[in-house]
Amino acid sequence: MSSSKGSHRAARGRGRTVSPAVPVPVPVPFHERLTLAVRVLHTPTLVGPRVVPARPPTPRAGGRRAATRRASHHRKDPLRPENLRRLVPQALVLAFLAGGITAFMACDKGVTLDIDGRTRTLHTFANDVGELLTDQGVVPAAPDAVTPAPGSALADGDEVVVRTGR
Repeated sequence: MSSSKGSHRAARGRGRTVSPAVPVPVPVPFHERLTLAVRVLHTPTLVGPRVVPARPPTPRAGGRRAATRRASHHRKDPLRPENLRRLVPQALVLAFLAGGITAFMACDKGVTLDIDGRTRTLHTFANDVGELLTDQGVVPAAPDAVTPAPGSALADGDEVVVRTGR
């Protein structure tokens, strides 16, 4: 902790008084003087009984950076060929994903398989009962009873019953 009170006030310039009527000249770098010489300065603004000269326009900070930033907004036009080249593959990927999900939902069937009293609920892409039994590793023999018949088409919610003949 500092024991001196008020020393920070003096460092910031408090206590000094500058007459507002006397303009303080600000040094202007040479490259800005050339820019300011080309620009048209504004007329003085009348404030109260005295005339205050208008401030010269301040040069933009980062002139090249600001111009690049403005130009980048121009480049983001969605109808430009560069952006279309990027947009077409993205649209194709999205279309294939949507088509794949739709096909998956349409072809997926929930089927109940009952083999000698043991019941399982399966999700399959099989088109008929024979494919379902082959996928599950069930090979019906001659005395086995399969309902519906192995060549029958499968639909969502069907029940396939297999009874082995011993």
